[in-house]
Amino acid sequence: MFTFVIRRNWVIKLPESVPGSVSRSFSALIPGFLILFLFGILSWALAVAGSNFHQIIMDSISTPLASMGAIVGWAYVIFTSLLWFFGVHGSLALAALDSGIMTPWALENVAIYTQYGSVEAALQAGKTFHVWAKPMLDSYVFLGGTGATLGLIIAIFIGSRRADHRQIAKLSLPSGIFQINEPILFGLPIIMNPVMFIPFVLIQPILAAITLFAYHLNVIPPITNIAPWTMPTGLGAFFNTNGSLAALALALFNLCVATLFYLPFVTLSNKAQSILQEEETEEEIANALKF
Repeated sequence: MFTFVIRRNWVIKLPESVPGSVSRSFSALIPGFLILFLFGILSWALAVAGSNFHQIIMDSISTPLASMGAIVGWAYVIFTSLLWFFGVHGSLALAALDSGIMTPWALENVAIYTQYGSVEAALQAGKTFHVWAKPMLDSYVFLGGTGATLGLIIAIFIGSRRADHRQIAKLSLPSGIFQINEPILFGLPIIMNPVMFIPFVLIQPILAAITLFAYHLNVIPPITNIAPWTMPTGLGAFFNTNGSLAALALALFNLCVATLFYLPFVTLSNKAQSILQEEETEEEIANALKF
């Protein structure tokens, strides 16, 4: 609607002597007013009918998605890292799956646990817990942030000879411990880095598969609490399961898996730098010979 109005030049025009920033702000008044007016009428009509935009979205989008179960979880696991690789904040882009579906699943788990007092009592009463509750991903998959990059930081400390990568890892470690990984995503970088594409995108499905396997073998209990997503690896799983040591151990095991998975690509990055340095040296020699 905004574009429709602007292209037809239905805007307030000011003299050329007026600064451009001021003129542009006035040009948005008419389309902005029309949009607010029309959608205000639509919102009022929905309210009279006993509904609203949020309810329509829930009924038409969220509820059908929630009925798809594991597909929602797998989509979130796969596409958060894939989007991040291309520079799009995956968790924010897929926030509807998080806040609209997987977080309500976590709240349902908490409500069942609170009602019965234990997982065993709830299961005996015929209750079921959601596997793909959002804290499950925070506990076992997003270890250090999207792409389990805490494993990458550890792998760099173990196997990297690159001074720049080791410096970035040192700077990224404090925030990585608390599940925030923008420093390494942009600093290494991981975004648009072909060497890191495979481990960054594949590690989340691998860790999710390990977690589901452990869950269905009854090694770990379901999510029955919602700890802050910034809880360090291991502690988040411990508190999200109301004190399960097995959950803590699985989170640390997944971190080891992530570290081992990243390690060959850290080595490959070392080789890539060596090749680049050799090419730069050869180019410098060739340029010197020209003179």
